[in-house]
Amino acid sequence: MTLADIGNLLIAAIIGFIGGFFTRWPLDKLAERRALLKDMSGRYIVNAQANLNQQGNEFWRLGMLQKVGAAELSACELSRLCRRVVAHGLKDRRQREISTVFKDHRHSLRGLLRWASQESIDLSDGSAVLRRHAEEMDAQSSGKA
Repeated sequence: MTLADIGNLLIAAIIGFIGGFFTRWPLDKLAERRALLKDMSGRYIVNAQANLNQQGNEFWRLGMLQKVGAAELSACELSRLCRRVVAHGLKDRRQREISTVFKDHRHSLRGLLRWASQESIDLSDGSAVLRRHAEEMDAQSSGKA
């Protein structure tokens, strides 16, 4: 083996190490997100099955999503979480009626969860959410008048 061969071997090893590192890093992040999603869905399902009588309460379901930390999920991950919940025979979190009163970014489930998280609003308290909406409507109408 010549000195040039050793140099080429060393360069190939360095390139392989760097390539392996940058290939492995995104895969580790993906595995972490999947584990987080599995943990969130597991906690949600355990709580929901323990409180089956609350399945009809839209704000209880939203509050449970908030408590497991669903506000930090991407839209795709949130959809995956909801599909896991439905697969266990529980009501789909995306079926909302009352909480769609917001006509801005909070109209979407993800937007509502993020807003409530930022504003420190407990979504399981439906009256507080609707009171906040009424206050905003009053402020808008008094601002226009």
